[in-house]
Amino acid sequence: MLSRNSLRFLLPLLLLISCNKYYQPASADPANYRIAAADDPTDEDPLMAIIAPYKNTLDGQMNSVIGEVSGRLYKEKPESPLGNWVADALQAETQTISKTIIDASVQNYGGLRIPELPEGPITLGKIYELMPFDNMQVIVEMSGTMTQRFFDLVAADGGWPVSKEVQFTLKGNRADRLTLGGKPIDPQATYHIALPDYIANGGGDADFLIDLPRENTGLFVRDLLIRHVKRLTEQGLPVSANSKGQRIIWGD
Repeated sequence: MLSRNSLRFLLPLLLLISCNKYYQPASADPANYRIAAADDPTDEDPLMAIIAPYKNTLDGQMNSVIGEVSGRLYKEKPESPLGNWVADALQAETQTISKTIIDASVQNYGGLRIPELPEGPITLGKIYELMPFDNMQVIVEMSGTMTQRFFDLVAADGGWPVSKEVQFTLKGNRADRLTLGGKPIDPQATYHIALPDYIANGGGDADFLIDLPRENTGLFVRDLLIRHVKRLTEQGLPVSANSKGQRIIWGD
């Protein structure tokens, strides 16, 4: 059941829907899409009487199936099927909207808010549960030295989801033998790493990224994942990934 405060927050959204305007899912508040059936809300609260006609519309949007998960994708450190899928999906989708050659994509571990995507149909609402925050995807330009420092941070936190372009050995607090695209990091080279603006703005102890050049994609991380699931579905492909310890490898 929605709380009174949640209903008052949703009211403007529902009034906009009543004006026959269409809004992308990114503009919705993901914390408010679970709407339980009410016995007779009109008897107790005039506000509920206004919202009731739109309940089925909101439920229908969030409960719509957008793809199929072929096998359970779970979250763990240093590497996992869920983290691998998210990072690879973001790498693929971010590259389609940017002319910049993206060397790798990274998602902070804490940004994945559910422990797994279960096997079977996947709904729009499930992606909102996975990625409820309105974090924007950005592409940060880093020197080779700064790139090493960033992945050392990832290593020090026990590993984050990284795309398949990344490989390193987790050795203490360091990303040892770090490679991107199969090549060792060149301290003098420039790299472009796609990640959430939460990290680029200093979250997760990444304050050293704040002043670096960046490209703003203008899209939420969540919406890129939704696009990727829909793209797979259009191609007749399921959501799938594996974790064989090939990206982040335990050191000796």
